[in-house]
Amino acid sequence: MAVLANNMNPSDHAVGLVAVSSWQGWLRHTPRQGEFEQPGFGVSNLTRLWSTFSWSSPKSAFGYTKNGHTAMLVREAGQITHVVGFNPDSFLLAGLLQTIQGNNIVVQGLWYDDMPMINDPTAISYEINVTQPQAHDFGALIGSLVGRSDLGQHSPNTNHYYSFRPAVTEAYTSGIVGNCGNMALMILCQFLQETGHRNYVEMLVDWVNQNQNTRNFGQGPLMGSITSGFGR
Repeated sequence: MAVLANNMNPSDHAVGLVAVSSWQGWLRHTPRQGEFEQPGFGVSNLTRLWSTFSWSSPKSAFGYTKNGHTAMLVREAGQITHVVGFNPDSFLLAGLLQTIQGNNIVVQGLWYDDMPMINDPTAISYEINVTQPQAHDFGALIGSLVGRSDLGQHSPNTNHYYSFRPAVTEAYTSGIVGNCGNMALMILCQFLQETGHRNYVEMLVDWVNQNQNTRNFGQGPLMGSITSGFGR
């Protein structure tokens, strides 16, 4: 679904994912022929950049627009209250290494408040209805991650890194390696398992295990699956 910051439904409490598309088209967002239909087709890429620009993290807007991004989302009483995602600690370093070495890079990761990304014209979300206390608890959980590089207060004492292709790079890295997609799904699935929504966990795990592209949580396959409701 396209993202509404407030859908005016006081009984709507949900957790899930929100994603924006990678750069496709030089001046305007024009996905390749055969790509899934998505919001924002034909919008100016400068408009995309401006829509997510913030003075607190100006480089985030370039990251969203260039590579796309996936983050966790919480909606309480119809209002989006939290958007938190795993990003490179340094967008500048990650961009430089990506330009020189390609996507098989590993850099320090960091959890960000990614609320500005919902304003991107390409933003879509996949939301799972939960109870109000569950939505509140998930919001508190992911809100506590912001500014950290690990998986939370009770995570093991190990290094956590960002890579565009975690399924490829983790084998030769000392620590936990993830990108925005799989780190978001890791936290979301754990929460869904603990709150009795195991059918969604099974669905998401089945999606991950399809092929190497999905195991690397490619932005295009992930957004296509969000649009299709992960095939359901």
